[in-house]
Amino acid sequence: MNITELTQDEIEGSDAPAVLEADGEALDSETAGLVAGWLVAKYRSKLIYDCIDDVFGKLDDDDRDEVYRGVCDIISCRYKLKHLEYIKNKLMDYFEYDSKMNIDGFINFRLRAYKDELRALVEECGYDILGGREYKDYMELLDLIDFLLRL
Repeated sequence: MNITELTQDEIEGSDAPAVLEADGEALDSETAGLVAGWLVAKYRSKLIYDCIDDVFGKLDDDDRDEVYRGVCDIISCRYKLKHLEYIKNKLMDYFEYDSKMNIDGFINFRLRAYKDELRALVEECGYDILGGREYKDYMELLDLIDFLLRL
């Protein structure tokens, strides 16, 4: 199978969805792997930052970036190949029955388990980072109180 077109449909007055179009053949594993890698490279950062905002509300940029880096570290150690394989299989399933894909719709509806896993990783990493910071602040406060009591 060949990917024949990647377009941003032009609809007046709105942000048009990106569309991936392929010829009528079944999607082969190699092409699906390439497209899966492209989807991860293009959309994973946005998905992780969206999860951070959903879970933790407004964090300053340094905290958001620290949680993001922590999640990316976990993914690269434990989940990278698993995520790519999952997305690749979803792509192959999708293109078995259709030749034109709205990328945003595919991500939002077909990759729900992937998004849920990203959210769980954001929660795990974010609570560890923020909890560690609160613990450090608490220990500094205790040291200050101890210092003041010795005066």
